Amino acid sequence: MWLSMPDGIRLSATLAIPVSKHNDEKFPVLFEYKPYRKDDNFFNFDQPNIFYLARRGFIVAKVDIRGTGSSEGVLIEREYTTQELDDCEHVIEQLADYYCSNGRVGMYGLSWSGFNSLMMAILRRPTALKAIFAAHATDDLYKNDIHYPDGILHLDHYIVSIDQTNALPATPDYLMNEEWIKQRFTRRPWSDVYLEHQLDDDSFWRKHSIKYAYDNLTIPVYLIGGLYDPYKDVPINIYEHARQVSPKIKVVVGPFAHAMPENTNRNPGPGFDSMAEMVRWFNYWLNDKNKNNDILNEPDITLFIRTNLTAGNYRYESEWPIPRQRIRRMYMNKGRILTEQAISDTENECVNNNVDTLKYRPWIGFEGGLWLGGLTGDQRPFDEDCLVYQTDPIHETIEIVGFVNVSLQVSATAPLAHWIVRLEDVDIDGRVWIVTTGAINGAQRQTPPANLEPNRRYIIPLRLRFTTWTFFPGHRIRIAVSNAMFPTYWPSPFAMNTSLFLNSSTTFIDLPVIHSISSTSSPPPSFTQQQVPPDDILSESFSGGKPRIYRKHETNLSTTIIFERLTYELLPRNIFISTLLAWNITCSHSDPADVQWKGQAQQFYVYDMHGYASVNDIPMIDDDKGLYPNVDLSKRRHFEINVNLTVYSDQDYFYINFNRQLFRLNRITDELPLTFTFNSKKKRQFQ
Repeated sequence: MWLSMPDGIRLSATLAIPVSKHNDEKFPVLFEYKPYRKDDNFFNFDQPNIFYLARRGFIVAKVDIRGTGSSEGVLIEREYTTQELDDCEHVIEQLADYYCSNGRVGMYGLSWSGFNSLMMAILRRPTALKAIFAAHATDDLYKNDIHYPDGILHLDHYIVSIDQTNALPATPDYLMNEEWIKQRFTRRPWSDVYLEHQLDDDSFWRKHSIKYAYDNLTIPVYLIGGLYDPYKDVPINIYEHARQVSPKIKVVVGPFAHAMPENTNRNPGPGFDSMAEMVRWFNYWLNDKNKNNDILNEPDITLFIRTNLTAGNYRYESEWPIPRQRIRRMYMNKGRILTEQAISDTENECVNNNVDTLKYRPWIGFEGGLWLGGLTGDQRPFDEDCLVYQTDPIHETIEIVGFVNVSLQVSATAPLAHWIVRLEDVDIDGRVWIVTTGAINGAQRQTPPANLEPNRRYIIPLRLRFTTWTFFPGHRIRIAVSNAMFPTYWPSPFAMNTSLFLNSSTTFIDLPVIHSISSTSSPPPSFTQQQVPPDDILSESFSGGKPRIYRKHETNLSTTIIFERLTYELLPRNIFISTLLAWNITCSHSDPADVQWKGQAQQFYVYDMHGYASVNDIPMIDDDKGLYPNVDLSKRRHFEINVNLTVYSDQDYFYINFNRQLFRLNRITDELPLTFTFNSKKKRQFQ
């Protein structure tokens, strides 16, 4: 169906409506709002949720944002625009007035749709919006999102994927006319938009960052965070700052990556049925006939307390900060020792001698993972090039829950440096596991940002990301300090050495240690062990792909990190879609400013793919890419849209080379592709 906006543009909405038991039965509406193309790219992904929720008495509405997917209009200029939120207000109003709606709307979503759910609840507050359910969302669009985490530039497959997806014509007809070329295909790449705003110094980032308006959260909100997701801080941040104004904030932080918890193939640890939780939550706030007070009476906070990377137990907490929390301070000392014993006053007087120096190697950090999320492996190769401080084997069990705070007294021989700190667990076999990570762009130690004065000492405070962890007897607690974590953070551009001054008043770490409680006094929440019923899971036979590639290639001259992912979708309309996302980033060993990122997104559409019961039945051409089906294309409509993006840097500038191409016929023909090219350069601003 179409939802008309005040300027005449129509947004495409797909509604799933429960079967009425009587003619005048009304249902609450659950609404998700994103640009990821509900009718093709995300069709198979979304169907299980729609199916599940509609069967339980909710109208489910999926809406493509203006200029994306099946909706009309000019492509939005970036994420979370004023236009996006303006339109959302009108969508909520129309959904509340829908003929079988009870007038109450709830928003829900993961990532983008979690972001705008929070924005609508806090920044717009439409009357009909009564509750939200947000997973893996942020409160700070600058330092806690994908573009500048911790204030440092980051690039990965998202930035090339979104510019490819944005260019696709609208479903279901995929008309490739002049209007489509003007409104989508020739639009400026978003990578250029974000490189125009390298600092958190104007309304570009702050206008829709909800951290500046926590007090406006006056509706109930259910927040899910993942210990293997970059946005793990946000549920606790919101709870701490808004619990006094919201009727109810419920927080779950579990062993989840950037996916809904029921996608257990992407998450370690015990099962968690977030769909059942969503039904319980929205039934209470939106549905008079199915009210159940259980969810209101439960403690606000559910945390997964890790005992290693893939194991642990869920536990309720009724307050934040946890009353049992005690700060345990440890100091980095000479001899790379981490100890609870502070340096004496006499030694402090000679602190000039208590200094460790680190040579900057901008290409290190592959073992730290990609974009501060996901499971990581043994950190020993990374730690070889870091300043490392560790305890002797501990003799007690130490559980930490919360935010680890670090203070460093540092200097650098260059005008810009980043500091990255990892808290780690060294097991009895010597393997090293990340517990949590944090970073700071040295220029952003103050507001407004400023270069470092070479060799001047600065006290740098930083808060590591939210974590839960249990250190066991015989293990060691380790701190690793570096000036790079490549490719998560784009390297700072100057060759240098940095120094860490081992002064107990300025260089230390504070661990949020929790006095443990017996399992009998705090039984695990029962709902965290539930699994989605088999009859509510649709077949996955329509989605497929090849395992993700993530590897490092190193020579004496440079280090290159390579990523590649290939996916397949078979839609009910007998359309086959194959998608290749690939990027590589190379850092020179001789010049830290010489960094080059190359990304590619290719998507191939084929119509009339009749007779295939599963996407896995479709034969593919056996080549390096695996993108093209081995079928007769001469009688099938097909097209391909490719995007190639290169971002590279020197000491002064970032350079962008962007190319978007449409191939409407078989690649072996002589037809020239439709091409859009964009080039620009942006001055580095404390990056």
